[in-house]
Amino acid sequence: MAGNNSEADEEAPKQLPLNEGEVAVLESYLEQWDSMLGQERNVVWGDAMTEARLKAPGMDAKLLKKWLQNHVGKKKDAKPPINLGRKWTYQAVVGSLRKKELLKKIKDETGVKPGEPEMMNHYAKYLAEMVNSLTEKEVEEATEMAEEWNKQGVPPKVQADTAKQKSDDILQYVASEMFKKARMRLFMLSAWKNEDGKLLVSSHDYNDEFGNGESFSKTGDWQVILPEWESYVSKQFDKEVEDDTMVRKGRKDNTYVLKIGCDGLPILPDHGKMDSDTRKAVV
Repeated sequence: MAGNNSEADEEAPKQLPLNEGEVAVLESYLEQWDSMLGQERNVVWGDAMTEARLKAPGMDAKLLKKWLQNHVGKKKDAKPPINLGRKWTYQAVVGSLRKKELLKKIKDETGVKPGEPEMMNHYAKYLAEMVNSLTEKEVEEATEMAEEWNKQGVPPKVQADTAKQKSDDILQYVASEMFKKARMRLFMLSAWKNEDGKLLVSSHDYNDEFGNGESFSKTGDWQVILPEWESYVSKQFDKEVEDDTMVRKGRKDNTYVLKIGCDGLPILPDHGKMDSDTRKAVV
């Protein structure tokens, strides 16, 4: 029996496992691959193999494709960028009302700026310290405010902050899920009041992010519908839309220019030292 196992081991093809770079490339294509069928899936596979082969030109293409096939449907669905069923607590109220103060303290003491990935490594700790420093009266006031927010909704300034910080991520999530689940493409217009009471209007277009699609806002004359939308929201918010209030809330320019080596091939930077946005741009 031992001899048979030994012979089987010798006959099995030896193939090096995928390295971190190859896995990172394949993971970046997994959502596209999972949402495609037939010829479209072959296009995604070709793009993924081209990227992965830059990491290891000698890697067996069958192994790369096998990885994608084995991981179809196993990628967890992205979590919504906001918990719409959230119940406010006094801690959350404090974090919301004193957010600027909290972020400034983190920046002053750690050097990490708002929006940087490292911020989340410090935020929970500093928020806990702020909450623990409250007096009994402050805790009581924040608790009463949490109950009020849960019953009647949050005040305008908090709403404005949510719209500013979360609206793009929320609508991108909606667009992504509707494409994956219903093969639906969306182009969205939105309107909200900022913290100064100014009425803002935005367009949201993520069609070029899913299934090799084209951006509607870049290829179509979508602004012909804008006057009707502005007229509508002016009535709904009882406020005129000013000339300079059109805010583009689409994704940032993800162009990333790679240096070319002496062999004429692009030089890929170390993916382990990139943040997630840069890694996506490179891919």
